[in-house]
Formats: sequence, structure tokens, C-alpha cells
Amino acid sequence: MADAGLLIDMRGIVKTYNPGEPSEVRVLHGIDFHTEQGEFVSIVGPSGCGKSTLMNLIGMLDKPTEGAYAFNGEPVYAKNDDELAVYRSRNIGFIFQNFNLVGRIDALQNVAMPMMYAGVGKAEREERAAELLARVGMGERLHHNPNELSGGQKQRVAIARSLANDPDLLLADEPTGALDSSTGRMVMDLFHELNQDLGKAIVFITHNPDLAEETGRIVEMMDGRISGIRTPASGAHTEVDPR
Repeated sequence: MADAGLLIDMRGIVKTYNPGEPSEVRVLHGIDFHTEQGEFVSIVGPSGCGKSTLMNLIGMLDKPTEGAYAFNGEPVYAKNDDELAVYRSRNIGFIFQNFNLVGRIDALQNVAMPMMYAGVGKAEREERAAELLARVGMGERLHHNPNELSGGQKQRVAIARSLANDPDLLLADEPTGALDSSTGRMVMDLFHELNQDLGKAIVFITHNPDLAEETGRIVEMMDGRISGIRTPASGAHTEVDPR
């Protein structure tokens, strides 16, 4: 039974590739993961621990082999693929390490694109895109293409794009990984602003332990399992039985 008070409620999540084949690989081993409304959570762990696989499942880009997922109290896997695509676009904004901007169009059109797919009219989506770009400090770069922008500017455009459909959740996969430390600091400050001022829940996947310490809760992964959960402010730590 899903907890209606949670934004993300994942239970018993198992992900196995090539099940029943000699090449079968189990990547996630019964993950329980939850996020409250407006919470800023980081997921940390070494390469190969299953962080990206879990991110794809949280983002509804993939389905588990076993387990249940409710988002805002709504069962995710009861939806067919088309319904899931629409639901995902309305409820989750994605930010990736390598920005994933469309190179042939300018910043304004990159930010407006998710609204076009959501059926928003041209004038309205361009007005909102301009407002979002201004919010992330890119109001003077509306008509610059990605190849005319620095890494930090590209990431700010990507963050503006993630906000296009006013989602409840921002899902950030190593968003500072391709940036230098000062630019990464600026991007992290922007995440804090979006969390505190707009109340956006953020799931932040990172290799950077210092950045993870800034989030409200740290979920530690190892070998496809959640190995621990900590609250940085208090230092409280919960060991999770990995069996």
C-alpha cells in the first residue's frame, strides 16, 4: 500500500538484465527508496553501485523486474507506456551531467521544447521559457545556441528546461560532474534556491561527498543495495541490512 504522504515511494525494487539467460545480471537487489514532498535527497556511491539504474527507474525511463512504485500516491506501473510518457513529462524534470541540449536551436527553444510536447501554445511557452532563463541568470542569452555557451551556462539552460512543465521533482544525475569547482558551486547554489524558494523536491545523484553533505538526507548505495541513510545536519546514520 503506497504512502500518500510521500512523493516517491518505491518498494522491493529489483532490476535484472537478461533474466533467465546465461548473461543474467542483477543490478538492484530489493531497493526501498522514498522521498517526501519538497525534500532534497542525494544518492551517493561508487561507480557501478546501481545509482544510474535507480535514477532511470525513479525517472520512469525504465521499469523494474520486480517491485512497486507510487508517485504522489499514484501507482506508476499501472500506466501504459504512452500514459507514462505524459505523466513523466508533467511531473519530473531531468538534469544530466552532459546537459543534453539540442545543438541546432537556441536556449529559448531548448527550454520551450518540453512545453511544446505538453501542448502549450507557442507564445505562452516562449514567454515562460524566457522567464525561466531569467530566473537562472540566462536572461541575456536567450538566443545563443549551446555551442556559444560555457559549461555552466549550458547547465543553467538545462535546469531552466527541467522546470518547464513545473514538475514536483527535479532528478539530477551528476549535474556538476562536467564543471569546474567554481561553476559547480554556482549550479549547486541554484539547486538550493529552487528547493527553498520553489519547494521543488530534488534527487541529486553525485560522486562528490562534499556536495552530498549539503542535502537534507544522504542515501548511500553499494553493490545494488542501499547500505546506509544519513541526515548530514545531525550526523544521524541508519545502517540498512543489505541482505
